[in-house]
Amino acid sequence: MKELFKHWQSENAELLRADIRGTEYPSVDVKTAAEKAKQLVGIKSPDSTEYIIPLFATDKPVLTNEYILYRPNSESIGWLNNGHGDSGEVRFLSVNDVETKEIGHRLRFWLPSNPINVKQLFKESKLPAEKIPPTNRLDDEKQNKFFKDLRRFVCNERKAKLKSNWDIYHELTLKEAIDQNCVSGPFLSIEERYSKGNQTSYTYQIVTGDENYIYHMPNDMPENPAKIDLYDDEGIFENNIYLADTHKHDKQFPIKVKVISVDGARISIEPKWETIDNQEIVKKLLACDKTTIWLHDLLNPVPFDRQLTAIQEVKQNKEKQELITGNRTLNFDINQYAIPETEIDLNEHQEIALIWANSASDVVCIHGPPGTGKTRTLNAYVRQAVAKGLSVLVTAHSNQAVDNLLVGDSTRRNLEEDTLHAMAQDPDQNLSIARVGSNSRNQVVQDSYIDQCPKNADIVAATTSGASQFDQNEFDVAVVDEATQASRPATAIVLNCAQKLVLAGDHRQLPPYCADETMQKEDMHISLFEYLLERYGDDISILLEKQYRMNEEIAEFPNNVFYDGNLTTADRCRDWTVGDLKPIIGIDIDGDEKRQSQGNSIYNIREAEAVAKQVMRLARAGVDPGDIGVITAYNGQVGKIIAHVNQLDIEDPRRVDIDTVDSFQGGEREAIIVSFVRSNPDGYSGFLEFPEEGPRRLNVAVTRARKRLVLIGNWDTLGKIPPHRSSEESCAHLYADLADHLKSTGRMLSLKTTK
Repeated sequence: MKELFKHWQSENAELLRADIRGTEYPSVDVKTAAEKAKQLVGIKSPDSTEYIIPLFATDKPVLTNEYILYRPNSESIGWLNNGHGDSGEVRFLSVNDVETKEIGHRLRFWLPSNPINVKQLFKESKLPAEKIPPTNRLDDEKQNKFFKDLRRFVCNERKAKLKSNWDIYHELTLKEAIDQNCVSGPFLSIEERYSKGNQTSYTYQIVTGDENYIYHMPNDMPENPAKIDLYDDEGIFENNIYLADTHKHDKQFPIKVKVISVDGARISIEPKWETIDNQEIVKKLLACDKTTIWLHDLLNPVPFDRQLTAIQEVKQNKEKQELITGNRTLNFDINQYAIPETEIDLNEHQEIALIWANSASDVVCIHGPPGTGKTRTLNAYVRQAVAKGLSVLVTAHSNQAVDNLLVGDSTRRNLEEDTLHAMAQDPDQNLSIARVGSNSRNQVVQDSYIDQCPKNADIVAATTSGASQFDQNEFDVAVVDEATQASRPATAIVLNCAQKLVLAGDHRQLPPYCADETMQKEDMHISLFEYLLERYGDDISILLEKQYRMNEEIAEFPNNVFYDGNLTTADRCRDWTVGDLKPIIGIDIDGDEKRQSQGNSIYNIREAEAVAKQVMRLARAGVDPGDIGVITAYNGQVGKIIAHVNQLDIEDPRRVDIDTVDSFQGGEREAIIVSFVRSNPDGYSGFLEFPEEGPRRLNVAVTRARKRLVLIGNWDTLGKIPPHRSSEESCAHLYADLADHLKSTGRMLSLKTTK
């Protein structure tokens, strides 16, 4: 059926003009036919209460360029009446009154020969309830507190981010910062300007050259200034706050400055005078052409300002206010004939999720554990929404996540099937995409979608922050991928510009990043996805239950522990392995953990050596280094592992991806090696055992591998509750359970030394 209307365009069609009196036809169930057409085509007329229903020819199932209007609320059909004494005005009659007329006769081809409804195909318990009330109602005082707390969260995050960047810089000397490429520069003074009041700005130009040229600071600027764009090449942006430092004048520098303009190789800065003690001395130094300054990132205030604006605008809109606070009944309007028909092959669970997304009037949460096809399901929904004439915004918290939603693993030469990009490149689809924002690093996205006009696009893609440029309710629906990694203030930006939200993510993995630990303890950092689950329970969420990522043995522990055993493994990956290597093993090792002299992180040399041996084993088994990932709990361990892996006699060892758990969220590799690092007799495991964050971090670590997972750690340390914590304050039992699981299946190898 869907092939019949694949190329049907409402803008090229006309409202039926007819006199339906006279000929009588066999009775047709017009309501059922109109509902079926509404579901399959779903094009709304300018009056949002009406749907455009394409008409077939009178004698065969061929679509014409005519249509009628259908009002579901009043169950009526509209057309241009050419009857006697009528001037061709739109007339509406009850569906029952046109069952034996020409309209009913031409709608009959919408009816399936063997009618099937959704409840016949799927268990009713899998479908959403029509109405889902919150667990309780918030009074005005609590709602006001909700928004006050959100604003406080944003302000505290801004302060914490600024302090964190300040602390990072102060752990280094300026020379160390230069050597480690942590600063931009050097800049030499060109001009001093006075603006309103006592405000003074200074224009500087970046200088390039050899080391002597830079450090000797020439008296005169070069005749040919450096051909560099500070915006693109150095990431220096207008309105951002930086630390300005110099090799001399330690008592006066570093100082806070605001970049007020960026023009090629030149910038203008304005000192934050309220934070500077010796203002007169600093003014003279900044204006002196002998002074060389360097800039260190301190704060980009734009995302925080956008979030505060969105919070205020959402609060002022009653419907949006009650949605973000979880304070109103949510509605699902299930069309009983909404049989999922998509151009993307979906499994049963994905089809049900599609019904949930189509049926939701306000918001829906699609819970997609690792490898369950969350993005695939979203692509199918977006394509259906566009086909119905809805304006669609697709978003995620990061540029990389947005681009992944658009193009997946597509390259310039190869399209990944069933992505939005593949659909847009299909000439038969007539689908246009605009990617807003200038920070995409994906070459396919840059080539195809960056310069497209959002006003003319079927699909607009942006980060949650980038969506701030759109007006309130500019879109019919917004899809938020990786929604559980976006804070509520960030998602408020998206909520403000769309009438409906489709949130997709996994709240059993790491929550949004939180710079302020006090806010984390208050649970202020949780996503809107997770907050709505707290307010409405699981009734608002649909779980994707089949995973296609990993060998069944790798999936067993996280499935039982984090997903209540509800996941099944697809046949295609059930027995995936790397040669004859076991899909999962644990290595019990008693390395000596040590704390870095700078940075306060922790490393473990013996575990780093064990990781390198496992990388070598994988390489010898034929795994490409780029398909090997090494996850470690601590930043301090990353460098140690890199040093050991780079010494291996394998092809291009630098292609092995070595990073922290947080950096691997959302990623996957053929093989993953995990180094937990902690090793001490008292069970001190730091943030690994935090009762809330610890299980999520472990879940991420053990669900990245497709065919081989190696877990390296001191399992006695990991599974022991330390003296300063109670059992309620620690998730050490999870590590103990994982160790028991590995031992019971013969998958634990002990490398502990005897003493």
